[in-house]
Amino acid sequence: MKKTYCLDTNVVVHDPRAIFAFDDNVVVLTEYVLMELDKLKQGNEEKNHSAREASRILREVTEGLSEKIIAEQKERLGENKLKALPEIPIPGTKGGTLVLLMDDPENRVKGPNPDDQILGLLYRNRGDFQAPIIVVTKDTLMAVKAIARGFGHQDYKRDQAKVEVTRLPMLEGDLLPVDDLFSGNGGVVVHDILKKTYKDGAEDVPIIPGYYTVAYDAERESLVHISHEEKVRLIAQTPNLCRSKTSRGVRAKNLEQHAAVDALLNPNKTLVCLLGPAGTGKTLLAIASALDVVRKANRGNQPEEEGEPQELSRKERKQSRHQQQENGFIERKQILIARPTVSMGKEMGYLPGDIDEKMRPWIQPILDNLKLLLGEKQAEALLNDGTIELQPLQYIRGRSISNAILIIDEAQNTTPLEIKTIITRAGRDCRVILTGDPHQIDVPYLDKLSNGLSYAADRLGQEDFTAVIPLTKGERSRMATRAAELL
Repeated sequence: MKKTYCLDTNVVVHDPRAIFAFDDNVVVLTEYVLMELDKLKQGNEEKNHSAREASRILREVTEGLSEKIIAEQKERLGENKLKALPEIPIPGTKGGTLVLLMDDPENRVKGPNPDDQILGLLYRNRGDFQAPIIVVTKDTLMAVKAIARGFGHQDYKRDQAKVEVTRLPMLEGDLLPVDDLFSGNGGVVVHDILKKTYKDGAEDVPIIPGYYTVAYDAERESLVHISHEEKVRLIAQTPNLCRSKTSRGVRAKNLEQHAAVDALLNPNKTLVCLLGPAGTGKTLLAIASALDVVRKANRGNQPEEEGEPQELSRKERKQSRHQQQENGFIERKQILIARPTVSMGKEMGYLPGDIDEKMRPWIQPILDNLKLLLGEKQAEALLNDGTIELQPLQYIRGRSISNAILIIDEAQNTTPLEIKTIITRAGRDCRVILTGDPHQIDVPYLDKLSNGLSYAADRLGQEDFTAVIPLTKGERSRMATRAAELL
């Protein structure tokens, strides 16, 4: 049986193409959703871009509506029964139709907010729909109100991750030849390994190529990587990161961190997703590995500020560096770091200064890690010469980022649309690292499966250029680990 899905505004803002997600069913957009979209069209935030995109899509869908179809539906329904525009075919679906439900200008529904007006209008016109009515919303209280009105409800599921990645797969010794792995040089081909399954609780789960895996027998646990070509590679150790004359560097402390370092240093893994709670080393390892990669790539290049007067400002040094690149100097590899600007507690209002100064409070956790790895002077030097750039997440749209490592910290606070915007900015020789905890969401209408980090890990996790690493063991301190577990 067909169903009638009435979309809340937050669904359309979350995914401007939401009307295409309901196959052969009826999709309803009320007048009050259109009014909210109209109010959101002005501005440069992601919700404003989404509102404009949704408006363009609705224009395209309704533009081809012919007078003949309108006349036929008026004749079929009768003038007195026609409460909304006729059912408009939605292109690209299996017979899905769109209804734009408009209110009576002389007797408008009353309600203190748009949610009540949407439900009130739907309730008034419920007799015009033959199929069961389901309200699709990402707002919990809207869902409760829908139940009170006698409607069904559901969350928007199109861009939710299907599987939550919580730990590295554990394969018993009879699935992998552990002894052969230790004797193999650079990997061992295990025929038909990808056709096997392993027990995850009570379920039989297929082995996913590209994922890091723990192979264990009675004697030991070993970290391995299984390629798409059925080659199993043992990862016995990973290098010390950011080691120098003045720093001992950092080294992976558990199997999960070894998997993260191996992936972060692998140039073929252009998308790395690190998922885990606070204190597991996500951000520290991402920055440390990026620094190692950039140092190696830039080794031998002449310092771009060489010969410049020391009193040049950071802005002038950056302008000079860009000018040198345009004049044929070797392009230096950069680290671009961004994170969603979500605060804890009340907002502090507008911050003074240029972009770098405005970003400092939001990016302070990144600076803490840089100072831990490099020391304060060297960290400031890399920020001043442009090797490390603090990038506002809002300004990534429209860019083409090449020869860089782009780190998005706290990526669980992005929407699937935002994460798509970020990853599609990656150009030549660009790698993207996403870090975050899907269980710590600070943005309305997102959860552990619908956030951008989980979405990217789920949809791209099996690509050969992607590595998805769950980190579960806290290494910050014993107190931090227990607090994450118990509080």
